[in-house]
Formats: sequence, C-alpha cells, structure tokens
Amino acid sequence: MDMASLISSLLVLFLIFQNSCYCFRSPLSVFKRYEESTRSLSNDCLGTTRPVMSPGSSDYTLDIRMPGVTPTESDTYLCKSYRLPVDDEAYVVDYRPHANMDTAHHMLLFGCNVPSSTDDYWDCSAGTCNDKSSIMYAWAKNAPPTKLPEGVGFQVGGKSGSRYFVLQVHYGDVKAFQDKHKDCTGVTVRITPEKQPLIAGIYLSMSLNTVVPPGQEVVNSDIACLYNRPTIHPFAYRVHTHQLGQVVSGFRVRHGKWTLIGRQSPQLPQAFYPVEHPLEISPGDIIATRCLFTGKGRMSATYIGGTAKDEMCNLYIMYYMDAAHATSYMTCVQTGNPKLFENIPEIANVPIPVSPDMMMMMMMGHGHHHTEAEAETNTALQQPKREEEEVLNQDVHLEEDTDWPGVNLKVGQVSGLALDPKNNLVIFHRGDHVWDENSFDRNFVYQQRGIGPIQESTILVVDPNTSKVLKSTGQNLFFCPMA
Repeated sequence: MDMASLISSLLVLFLIFQNSCYCFRSPLSVFKRYEESTRSLSNDCLGTTRPVMSPGSSDYTLDIRMPGVTPTESDTYLCKSYRLPVDDEAYVVDYRPHANMDTAHHMLLFGCNVPSSTDDYWDCSAGTCNDKSSIMYAWAKNAPPTKLPEGVGFQVGGKSGSRYFVLQVHYGDVKAFQDKHKDCTGVTVRITPEKQPLIAGIYLSMSLNTVVPPGQEVVNSDIACLYNRPTIHPFAYRVHTHQLGQVVSGFRVRHGKWTLIGRQSPQLPQAFYPVEHPLEISPGDIIATRCLFTGKGRMSATYIGGTAKDEMCNLYIMYYMDAAHATSYMTCVQTGNPKLFENIPEIANVPIPVSPDMMMMMMMGHGHHHTEAEAETNTALQQPKREEEEVLNQDVHLEEDTDWPGVNLKVGQVSGLALDPKNNLVIFHRGDHVWDENSFDRNFVYQQRGIGPIQESTILVVDPNTSKVLKSTGQNLFFCPMA
C-alpha cells in the first residue's frame, strides 16, 4: 500500500463521523485539497522571517518568533523586534500563535516605532519600546487562534501606525529547557494593505496594588475607570491571572445598570473569547473589572508582580471603532470605588470550577512536564504487572522508549497513529485546535467552527528512528480530527 492509499484510508475513516460532529469539510473538498504537495520539515524552528504572500490576494503573513533561544533562569522575559516589511498603511487581520504552556508562561505582541534594543533579542527588563507602545495581542495557557471580524483590523504602518512589532515572551519554569532545546515561541500575523472601515484596539484593565493574604479564602481586586473617548464596540475579551485567580469579570456600568462584557476562569486557555451579547461603550460609561482570588494554600502574602509565583489581575477587551476616531490602545489602573462595587452582580463572586479532567485535556494540547507528584504516579504505573494482567494482555506489548527523539516534534493532540508499508510512523493530530468539554454541544455539534480549519499539516509521516518528518499534508482540511 503506497502513501496516498494509506492516507486516503485514514480520510475515509474520518468521513464516517461527518453527520455527528461536523468536524471537517465535504468529501469532495477533502480529496480536491489533498493534492497539495508534501514538503520536508525539520524539528527545529519552522516558519520564515520573510513575508509570505497569499495566493490570489494582496494579503501576506509574517512569522514573529523568538530566534531559537534557551533561557537559563526561571521567569525570564525576552523580547524580539520585527520591522514591518512596508512603510505604507496596512492592517493586521489575523493572529495564529505558535506556543505551548510547557515552555511559555505567556506572550505579548506590542506595536511601536522605536524598539528598546537593536540586538537580535534582549532581556525585556531593558524595556520593550522607547516610544509609546500598544498591546496588539496576548496569549497564555494554550489559547487557540484569534480571528478578527470582517472589516476590522489593527492599523500598522503609514503616518499613524506602528512600524515595528515587538514580541515579549515570559518563560516561566526553566525546567522545560533541561534538554537545552532552542525555542521559537511566537505568532504569525496576517496583514492586508486593504483599508479597513473599522479599527481594532485593546482596552487593558489591570491592578497594580492587589495583595492576597495567606490563607484568606476570598480576595477581591476591583478596578474601574470612567470612559470618555469615542464609542467602542467590544467583540472579544481575555482574562489573565496566575495560580490564585478563580474568575475575572468585566462590566459596563451605565446609569447604575451593570452589563456583562465577559467572564471567564483564568485557569482555562487564556484566549480572546467572543463577547456573547453585542454592546457599545460610550462617553460617560464606567468600565468595571473584578478579579476573584483565593489565598488558600499560601503561607505568605502574594503581591502583583512579574513572576509565576506573583499575581496579576488583567482584563483585555478587544474592540473596534470607527476609523475616523481610532485609538488603538487604552488602559485603566484605577482601584474601584467600594461604593460602586456594592452593586456588582453576584455572578462576579462565583468561581468558575475547572475540573482536573479539563486541566488535563488543556495541557494535552502540546504535552506537559511532570511535577514530582506526577513522577511518583508514573513510577507506580510502570511497576511490573500482576500475573492476571499479563494473561489479559498477551496480544499487545508496549514499552516506552525514553530516548526517542520525538519529544521535539511539533504536534498537537494526537488522535491517530499508524505504520506505512515502510514502517514509518504516520501521525494524525489536531495542531493548535484543542478538543475539550467546550468543543461540542449537547447534540454533539461542533461549537468552534468560527476559528476555521487547522492550518498546520495534520498528517505527518515520521522516521521512527530519528523522528524526522518525511512528508506532511492535511492543511486547512480538518476542524477536529478523530480516530
């Protein structure tokens, strides 16, 4: 059986599930698109620093990544700048992250005109930009891609837009680099020269002085600012805390009425989630944010800070506004008036539970490094089997090859494995799409079609000895492949 037959068989298997999960395009589309040419990939940093033009379009993509770094200390912040390829006005209309929570605690993408350094990359303690900068994108905890609405873009270049992107990556636990591998965490941006009628921006609400006392079960961090700019239309939001955050809620307060902008657990993937109900924020409104923390389990006070053991209280509101009044970045750091927050809806005080199974699914997006407790569990699992277990499992015998170099493979959740006629390993995976409890509704209809199909090659043919990718295919074909 040749390669084409093998993969065709895989595709037919997945078509069986079409009526129940709507996870991929029509069979005709699948087999037409399957004719894409295969290419050889390395296990090092993929992508290119050059703009890649989109076929039949004036749009192009730009990979903005760390240039193969190996941090030596935990809680290292590294920055890398990229010059916009053109000076003319353009618009960022899409972001696709290339990162996993094992390696990067979080990353931010700034826009500015004067980066703080001209080095290939630098320690961000020296600053990100020497002029005014604006946050254009944020990622943490294996968040999926962010797609902007039609006709909305972040303005760059020209007379008023940023000419440089500055990528900032916070590397948390340096144990992830015990193998001395080189990291290329980053994001791919899609840029169009076509003028967008609506300009995107980010409103950041954050606390600068929250203290979480040790052992205290409930701690609120409240932030509020009077809004006095032209009307904005929130369309997505992202929350961010560290380990002690239980829920972050954002509201518009107008004439005493509280309207929810967004509410989410910061322990779930820290993506930009869509605003459920359309609303606008106009001059005279108040933007109010509450972060709910717990100090249970801590032996000392926890303060706002930059390390993983510190805390943060951040709400990012992604909005659009008319191009004539465009403001790309706004912040609020004012502690909320206790009198105002006496009337906050009770839902802001209710933690969002995150089950252990959900946490495991989330971390399986790219694998995870084991804690000491997990290591003990794994050791127990590897003890010799009882005699009755051996009898029940005589038809299959599996052993872990701890020295296999495949740890460097860039794959998402793996949904299927096979061997081709040459005994090469065929891997079917989900790329940056994560299958979790939010993927389907009660009728088993896929709920995340809005983020589009998986753009990476989902089918990889791998040398079983070296883990080198020999062939790849399956780009833009599948939404949630299963086996």
